[in-house]
Amino acid sequence: MSAQLAETITFRDKFVAWWEGTPPVPGAPASADSESAKGSKSTKGSKSAKGSKSAKDSKSAKDPEPANDSESPDAKGTEKSKMAETMAAMRERIVAWWNGDEVAPKAGEEDLPSPRSRTAKEPSAAAAVGAAEKPKEVWTPERIKIAERVWGAGYVSPGGAEHIMKLISPLGLNPKLTFADLNAGAGGAARTVSESFGIWVTAMEPNDVLAAHGMEESSMAGLSKKAPIVAYDPEASELRPNGFDCVFVKELFFTVVNKRHLIAAIGKSLKKGGQLLFTDYVLAKTGNMEDSTQNWIAHEPERPEMWSIKQAHDYVEKQGLEIRIEDDMTQEMCGLILRGWRQALPNFRPGHFEPELGDALLAEAELWARRLTVLLSGDVRVYRIHAFKK
Repeated sequence: MSAQLAETITFRDKFVAWWEGTPPVPGAPASADSESAKGSKSTKGSKSAKGSKSAKDSKSAKDPEPANDSESPDAKGTEKSKMAETMAAMRERIVAWWNGDEVAPKAGEEDLPSPRSRTAKEPSAAAAVGAAEKPKEVWTPERIKIAERVWGAGYVSPGGAEHIMKLISPLGLNPKLTFADLNAGAGGAARTVSESFGIWVTAMEPNDVLAAHGMEESSMAGLSKKAPIVAYDPEASELRPNGFDCVFVKELFFTVVNKRHLIAAIGKSLKKGGQLLFTDYVLAKTGNMEDSTQNWIAHEPERPEMWSIKQAHDYVEKQGLEIRIEDDMTQEMCGLILRGWRQALPNFRPGHFEPELGDALLAEAELWARRLTVLLSGDVRVYRIHAFKK
């Protein structure tokens, strides 16, 4: 792409091109799916949301129906068709919000930036002389701002306070119990638990940047002592033996290489009768993965190292834990993803969004579109497991 052409490409062009899977060009047209959204826009796009409320729009507002392995091939085909329609309608609504907000491409910038990886290396002059490379940061201030606008203040993944309260309901929390959150993120869940049950929470976050941000939010909420957010290394850190009544881990294990160490450390940290509750991405089957799954893995911020649900189940039991609940919550997760982005769209309207956050928005949208796609494919599932220490 020539420098002259790159200068004429708007952020909207890049965003639409990403949805269409085509190279970005000036004034890139949307597909037939999104023509009605484009046609209904005013010069400032202020009526685009209202104008795009078609029958397809209202259908997409519904969450995907739960899958049933016993369904006939025709029923499964119908379900996949409904999911495809949901994705198309979601794309239509998102494209409708973009009304030519300009974001000048930076020199040497990729047209469609991928989510940043802590392990991937950026080419630099230092590489030519053999100097050590600095890995890209998984969480940047820009990405945190985008994530919290999508999922809510204090949250950087699907599901806010209501979802957290539903997840942890089997724990039967009360002020006498000790509670640890091992994937605290920006601390939203830790603060929700502390304020709801009067519990002192040990909140731990693997990413230094995110942990610092979460600690700042806890301080601002007056919870710096009851719900502090501290950084740790899940690959190597030890937890206090017999230190917790409850340990909560939300979608962390799939990014941890040394899962055996972390799960064993959790088992030792639980008091007798203590509880482990976690959600995680797992493989639906072992063996060769589909191309779509491999593509998803290659573009995750941290490369997934997933187990099957059977592997996770077996290793949890090896730690002397008895599993009471094992739920497939994939369809619920898909609904949370769709609902989060749908509700977030007003935050990204022209005039309500800082152009310098454009690349972070594009990367985050791409990240969750890939996750949603692989979940809808059936190759990857999301499970909730609740276990007691014998």
